[in-house]
Amino acid sequence: MDDAVRLLRGSVEDVMRGISLIEAAADRQEPEALERKAVFEAMGCARPQNWESALDCLAEAAEQGSDSAQRQMSILARLPGAAVEQHQSWASVRSQIAIEKLAEAPPKIQLCESPRLRVIEGFASQAEAGWLIERARDRLRRATVVDNAGVTSVEEARTNSGVEFLLADMDLIIEAIRLRISAATRLPLPLFEPVQVLHYSPGQEFKPHHDFFDPILPGHARQIRDHGQRIGTFLIYLNDDYGGGETAFPNAQLSYRGNSGDALFLANVDRSGNPDPASLHWGTPPTSGEKWILSQWIRDRVPTGASVGTELNPPPQP
Repeated sequence: MDDAVRLLRGSVEDVMRGISLIEAAADRQEPEALERKAVFEAMGCARPQNWESALDCLAEAAEQGSDSAQRQMSILARLPGAAVEQHQSWASVRSQIAIEKLAEAPPKIQLCESPRLRVIEGFASQAEAGWLIERARDRLRRATVVDNAGVTSVEEARTNSGVEFLLADMDLIIEAIRLRISAATRLPLPLFEPVQVLHYSPGQEFKPHHDFFDPILPGHARQIRDHGQRIGTFLIYLNDDYGGGETAFPNAQLSYRGNSGDALFLANVDRSGNPDPASLHWGTPPTSGEKWILSQWIRDRVPTGASVGTELNPPPQP
C-alpha cells in the first residue's frame, strides 16, 4: 500500500497506476484501500464523482476495523464522541449521513463591501476542526509565498507554518468541507487549489499582502496565463484558545477573529474581475497560544495540475 500511495504523488501516469493498485486492494477488502477508494469516489478521480459510493466505501472500511474510517464516519454522521463505541453496525451510521446535509452551510453575513468580506458562523463543526488540526499537526513545514518572479519561496514576510493536502493526503472529512465551501461560494471544485491547514505560534505572522496575482509583474502574469487568477480566499478558524492573531484589513480599518468553526470569505478581485487593492490583509501574530486555520484559495479557471486529482476527470460545472 505504501508504494501505491507514493505513486499518487507522481505524474498522471503514476497516479493512475496508484489508483489501480489501491482499487485492487479495496476489492480484497483491505481497510486502508477502502478508505482511499472512498476519496477517489468523492473527488471523481478517474471516474464520475459519486458521494454515495464514497460513503459506502468508508462504511465498509469502518466495518473492516479501520479506526480512521470509524472516526470519520462518526464525524460525518455528527455523532457525539461517546456514541462511537455504541454502534455495532457501521452501515447504520452510514444511513444517517446525507450528502445534502454535509454540503449545507449556514447563511453568510456581510462584514464589509470594500473589500468584499463575508462571515459564515458555525461553518465547520468542532469535531471537523479538531480532525483537521490532528491531521496537520505532525506534518507542518515553513509556509511559502509566490514571489514577484512567480516562484514559490520562503520569505520573511511569512513566518508561520502549514501543510498542503494533495491527493495522497486527502480524506472524506476534508473533501466534505471543500464541497461545503463550493456550495457556500457557488464556485466549482475544479477551481480550488489544494487545501492548506496553517499554524501560527506566538509571534508568527503573514505580513500585509494581497492574495491576487498582479498582472503588471511578469512572474505573476505567467501565473495568471498558465493557472488563472486567484479570485477568492476562504478561511476557517479551527480554534479560538489563543490571544491576538486577528485577520486584519488595513485599507478597511477592520480586523476579524472567528470562533472555532467560523469562516471568512474574502474576494481578492472586484466585481469586474480586476485585482482589488482593498483586499490587502494581514495574518497578525498570536500573543499567546497557537492559532490554527484552514485556507482555501480559489482561481477563476482550472489551474494546470490543479487540486488533488480533479484534473484527472473534471466533474461537470454547475
